[in-house]
Amino acid sequence: MKPLDPTQQRILGVLIEKELSVPESYPLTENSLQLGCNQKNNRYPVVSLEEFEVHGTLLGLQEDGWVARSERDGGRTLRYRHLVEGKLGLDAGQKAILAELLLRGPQTRAELKVRVGRMGLQADEARVEAMLGAMKFKEGHPLVELLPKAPRERDPRWAHRLGPRPAQSEAQPADVPGPTARHAQPEAARGTLEARLDALEARVAALEQMLGKTPN
Repeated sequence: MKPLDPTQQRILGVLIEKELSVPESYPLTENSLQLGCNQKNNRYPVVSLEEFEVHGTLLGLQEDGWVARSERDGGRTLRYRHLVEGKLGLDAGQKAILAELLLRGPQTRAELKVRVGRMGLQADEARVEAMLGAMKFKEGHPLVELLPKAPRERDPRWAHRLGPRPAQSEAQPADVPGPTARHAQPEAARGTLEARLDALEARVAALEQMLGKTPN
């Protein structure tokens, strides 16, 4: 399975989160996805994705079988839904845990127990531990792993294994948003933004041609 980059992880996490927490608004439009990715609560790190970044990433996720388009109102409204059930074989509880790990990074069992409640999963720590264990030993591809305890940590944290994680020297504050990823970048990295935009635009054009689709 090809690793998911941080933007792909954020989009997939938002799709799962909104499916479970606000099912009446799911599947999501590109605009709703962008807002969900950039919200400041329940996110680590906080990011500021542009519309073209969301669109281009969705095309890549479609190509890799993570996301599908869903039309409403006679095709006038284009929305997106995830394909996690078929891709990973997860139930609703495991999806909620995966969404939390994708959206907020590594967390302890106790933190997950509290936070998955906003997605409708009411579970004690024993049940959360059992679901994490099933995901850890998922046949074909382990989905989570237990990290070694960091200095000053009382409990170890769990992390997903779908792609790289944001660097964290310490456990993140419980309810304080993390740093804005784009603002945390050094000046030299920001100086390459124009080249990165050109490369991404070229990739988007190639993917659209391959999929035989045009932007909505």
